[in-house]
Amino acid sequence: MTGTSVTAEQAVRMHQGGDVAGAARAYRALLTRDPRNAQLLSLLGVAVLQMGDPEEAVRLLKDAAKRLPQAPDTHDNLGSALRAAGHPAPAVEAHRKALQLRPDHSPYLFNLGNALAAMGTHRQAIDAYQQSLNGRPGHAGALFNLANSQRAIGELDAAMATYRLLLTAHPAHAQAWNNLGAVLALRGELASAEQAYRQALALRPGHAETLSNLGNVLVERGKLGEALGFHRAAVDAAPDSAEAFIFLGVALQELDQMDAAIEAYRLGLRLDPDNLQGLTNLGAALELTGQLAEADTVLSRALAMAPGSGDVWGNLGLCRLSQGDRARGRAAIDRALELDPDLPRVRVTRAILRLEDGDLAAGWHDYAWRFAAGEALPDRHFSVPAWNGETAPGKRLLIWREQGLGDELMFASLYAEAIKRTGRTIIECDPRLVGLFTRSFPSASIRPQQLPPDGSDMPEKPDADLHVPAGDLPRLLAPSLAGFTGAPYLVVDRARSAHARQWLNDLPSGLRIGICWRSRMVTTRRRHNYADVAVWAPVLAMPGLQVINLQYTARADEIRDIQAGGQVLHTMPGLDLKDDLEGVAALIANLDLVITAPTAVGELAGALGIPVWRIVGGDDWSTLGTGTRPWFSSMRLFLHSSGVDAGVDEIIRFLGRILSPHG
Repeated sequence: MTGTSVTAEQAVRMHQGGDVAGAARAYRALLTRDPRNAQLLSLLGVAVLQMGDPEEAVRLLKDAAKRLPQAPDTHDNLGSALRAAGHPAPAVEAHRKALQLRPDHSPYLFNLGNALAAMGTHRQAIDAYQQSLNGRPGHAGALFNLANSQRAIGELDAAMATYRLLLTAHPAHAQAWNNLGAVLALRGELASAEQAYRQALALRPGHAETLSNLGNVLVERGKLGEALGFHRAAVDAAPDSAEAFIFLGVALQELDQMDAAIEAYRLGLRLDPDNLQGLTNLGAALELTGQLAEADTVLSRALAMAPGSGDVWGNLGLCRLSQGDRARGRAAIDRALELDPDLPRVRVTRAILRLEDGDLAAGWHDYAWRFAAGEALPDRHFSVPAWNGETAPGKRLLIWREQGLGDELMFASLYAEAIKRTGRTIIECDPRLVGLFTRSFPSASIRPQQLPPDGSDMPEKPDADLHVPAGDLPRLLAPSLAGFTGAPYLVVDRARSAHARQWLNDLPSGLRIGICWRSRMVTTRRRHNYADVAVWAPVLAMPGLQVINLQYTARADEIRDIQAGGQVLHTMPGLDLKDDLEGVAALIANLDLVITAPTAVGELAGALGIPVWRIVGGDDWSTLGTGTRPWFSSMRLFLHSSGVDAGVDEIIRFLGRILSPHG
């Protein structure tokens, strides 16, 4: 059937049957014979719009609307064409004209909602969608777009309910599952968000946006290895997506794979050179790796693009601090929080600055943002209220651990005061500390950390009336330095202590000094605090010392290198330095001195009251502005911004004076 032989009725049937291109050719042929036929102009306009040419559709439908001013469908179709062409305001007028001619018609109300949403007037769009649903209850498109507009204005509860209503009727709606996941993530229901994204991917495997979204949630949940896999899949699925590369960079940065993260950010910025998040993240990564000049350049460019971005100001502040410009760095941090007080990582940065300055009350207030910043894990939620430090003799208090072993031991220096203020205290701790804490806090109930099952966002229901994360205790109990006694609090097992003493007594004479040169968590941000064991070799070579190995992650090659150099590093036979903290504590309790980089070994020694020298290759916020560490009275600090080597050199001089007969 040729275009010239098709009747108008046949062309319409072709259109209705899905042959849009054939119908369009037929309409054009018919219009050559009858160019003023408004109905044909309208039909051709709809076909052209469906074929992806909204500008021509607008021209055709405007002409048709002039000729058929009382035809509501023509005005409605014109509105859809105008919206598709990027003209939402006149689209709204066209849809309203259609509704004047045919009030309360659900399809027109739905299209009006779409045009209003395109303008960003989501509250009016919500009203239009809800009215359209009165005539078409359960309409999938209206429910989906209604939920999207609710989400856009922050009505997350309503959006979640609408997405769930849609998915009850249409469980195979993959994008609705994706968008529900986004709402759940914003609500902090990360386990449920993960499940929603996985459901979306089951329905639509390989979808780049959902792969990235799932990867982002997994990063927030601390499942970094799995997150990286999804971000790599997103890049494979959308190699022209700048955002996919930038999100991949975030996952790599969280895994401390900084070179790879920087490369991912650069690849994203090649695709979209003005991507603000990409520039900001690249600048932050460059700062973290010490590439400060380029970091400053990148962040300054981002700031020129978005002078009102708190995130950019915050990263620029960190860069200036790393450059040693504390005044301008602090000013940038303050400016960031003026613009956006709810930037978690910037709040934690200000917390550290304030604590370093000794401004404890304000510093601990900002430190409460550590969970939101991802600096403290796990982030647990409970059905009982948080403890505010009040005396509550009739209440049961749950104290739960956070962060790493060293932080747990540091915060535990305040447990005794918390125990005094409540009727019964339950302490959840690292399983390796159960025995030590049971002896050390005999009036408390001690148990290993009990985390909720993975996949649950429900608040935990503890056997307690109140709860407190360990890192909140300084804010509640030590808002000033007077709250720190520094007193030792750990009690070792007597039999284990006697066994360690016997082993030490069998060594040659000399001061028994334990050393630990590296933390288990040597991240890019903390790397300046640690040095190769070779830097510590001169300590082992000093006469009059018997050096004891306390390095719980010592590699066999490190020990071999030390022994090859003629030094002796004693390792207690049969003692697991990583997992047997009872044995490690018993050994430390019988030493004359512990020398350590910032590690949990140092905190353990301080908690036992054993003299401990801590070498830090830079600032240490936990000094709280004092130059010492108020948490542990037996600890002495060796702060050296020039690096750990200088700290070891100073310690050697100290030891030399101690060991000298005239020292």
